[in-house]
Order: sequence, then C-alpha cells, then structure tokens
Amino acid sequence: MNTNARCDEQPPRWLTGPARRHTRFGETPAFREGLYALGRHCHAWMVPNGSWGETNSGLVVCGNQTVLIDTCWDVRTTQAVLDGAADLLGNAPIEHVINSHADGDHWWGNQLLAGRHIIASDACIAQMDELKPNSLRALSTASRGLEFVPGLGPFSRYMRGMFAPYNFADVRLTYPNDSFSGTHTLDVNGVTLELIELGPAHTEGDCAVFVPDERVVYAADVLFVGATPLAWAGPIANVVSALERLLALEADVFVPGHGAIAGRADVQQTLDYWDFIQTALHAEKTRGRPPTQAAHAVAQSAAFKRQPFAAWDSPERIVTNAFTLYRDWGVSLRDLPEPLGRLNILRRQADLARAMPGACPACMHGAMKAATRKP
Repeated sequence: MNTNARCDEQPPRWLTGPARRHTRFGETPAFREGLYALGRHCHAWMVPNGSWGETNSGLVVCGNQTVLIDTCWDVRTTQAVLDGAADLLGNAPIEHVINSHADGDHWWGNQLLAGRHIIASDACIAQMDELKPNSLRALSTASRGLEFVPGLGPFSRYMRGMFAPYNFADVRLTYPNDSFSGTHTLDVNGVTLELIELGPAHTEGDCAVFVPDERVVYAADVLFVGATPLAWAGPIANVVSALERLLALEADVFVPGHGAIAGRADVQQTLDYWDFIQTALHAEKTRGRPPTQAAHAVAQSAAFKRQPFAAWDSPERIVTNAFTLYRDWGVSLRDLPEPLGRLNILRRQADLARAMPGACPACMHGAMKAATRKP
C-alpha cells in the first residue's frame, strides 16, 4: 500500500471487504478491496486496481452522520460500498454527499442517496449532462459491431472491455441539490471538511476534500496512484497547480480517485509524470509530429521506459494528455464535437494500447475475463 504513515497516528488500516481473487478486469489485486480507517473520523472504500470505473469513495463519520465523497458508476457498485460499510453506517447514516467532478463513475450512483444533501461545484454541475448512461449503453452495444469494421477492432475491444463490469440500464441521474464555487466549509457535528475547487483540470469542475484535523485529503481524479493520470479538460498547468496546492496542505494521507492510498511522495511522483511528458511531447511537437504520433513516440521511447511511471496501468492515456497539451500550446486541432471528440481520442488510445505492455486491463486480456466473471 502506497502511504507515508503519520508519526502520531497508526497508518491506514484495512477493516473489512470482499475476498476477491481478481479485480473487475481480471487482474491480481495490487491492494485489498474494502473499507480502510485513515483516522478517527476518516475512512475510504478502496477498489483495486484503479482502472476504468474502479473508483474510490471517502466516508467521514461525524458523530451520528456520515459524509460520503463520491458514488460509483452504477447502482450495483454503489450498493456494494454501502453494504460493505454497513457496520460503520449503522449509527451514522449518510446525510451528506460530495460529488468531486462530473465523470459518471463519481456520481451516477447518487440515486441511492436521493433526498440527502448532495453538493458539488457549480462547474461540475454544469458538465453533468454532457454524457448520459443511455449513451454509454448505446455505445457498448454499438461497439460489438465495430469488431468487424476494418481498423476498428482494437477500439471495439477497448470500449467493450471498459464497460464489461458495469450495468447502466437502471441508473437514474440524481443531481446535486447544493453547489459552491472556489472553496466551501462543511461543518458536521464539529468535524470540518474543506471543499476546494481545483478545476478546470482533469475535468471542468474538479473538487478535493481536506479534513484538516486528520491531515487527510480526498483528492479524487486530480490524483491517480499506480494508474496513468489523464486530463480531459486541462490545461495541464492547472493539473500541476492542483497537485501542488494539495501538497501545500498540512496533509499526510491522500485518497486518489483511482489507485492505492497515497502519501506525499506519490503526489510528487504524479507531478514528475506531468513534468516528463510535457517536456517530451513538446520536443515531438517541435519536430512537427501531430499529437497521436507524438504520444506513440514518447510512450515507446527508451527514456519513458526508464521512468517508474512506465509501469503504471494504462500508459496509453498519454494520447489523451497529448491532445490536451497540444490545445494548451495553441495547436489547431480538428476536434469533433463532444462526446464524439473524446471517443475519437479513445480510438487512438486503443491503437497504442495494443502495442504496449501494461495497457489498460479493460482493453486486452482483462476484457474477455471481465465479460464472463462476476466481480
């Protein structure tokens, strides 16, 4: 488990969870799934290994109430968190929900908490209608037919594998009923949670949650651990600033949106990733290479393979990051309207994934395993 223990506290410890031999995508788990105690009030439900939809949630127990930070991609995976934490929630039911950003794997399970206080940033709420569950259901179905279209086989397998563990059919979108901009303090029975808007970065409306009394940050998707980060929105400079802002907090434990519980060194290593790819991709841009070619060149270079982050899950996400950086640098790109633009970039990611070791388990061998195994 990636963590730098606090000198005056016990390190994060596993409390309970399912005994699974494989992750949702058929991998060997890098850490134990389930509920972890991070301090007296702070807990997290951690899902290995942090690939697509393998989303972590935070639970902060405040006397007779609990604050939940992020629901999951569908009803079943959200219910699994609630069931797994049932003993914790028995005397402190969830009364507040914080949605960290607008990606569906962090809020589409809200319907199970309908009627509670649900809060997100204004920018997050504005983005929540960009992609609907029905669209992903249609895409999942359509992707099967793409298997037989010349050149689109890798993309078909990539998308089918990504969605295989999830069921969007019974998702009913339940939106936040409260919002904030900038920063917001939520005080529940004397426990203070500081909501810090960080976007646009990973998405347009990213938010982290800091519990200062316990020196714990729920960083959401500004931070990935053991999995390659990606920035849909950017600019990348904002992602870097967000991570630096988190490091400036008096915190020792960081719960990423995806991947293992982290310490300050893990946050720094993510900063190192962004520093490396910005430098390497800019060099490829000056050679006249478009973003897809630049991403392939960097990801397959000897310099990249020597870096510790070369072993992270889903290295092909450098394709998305290359497109974001090229936009940051003022390069005119022929972007399709959303969500078609994102799908087109994912198609290019699938091509790179086929050529790389450690590619997203949803795309390769894990896709076939996930389609037949019940997580």
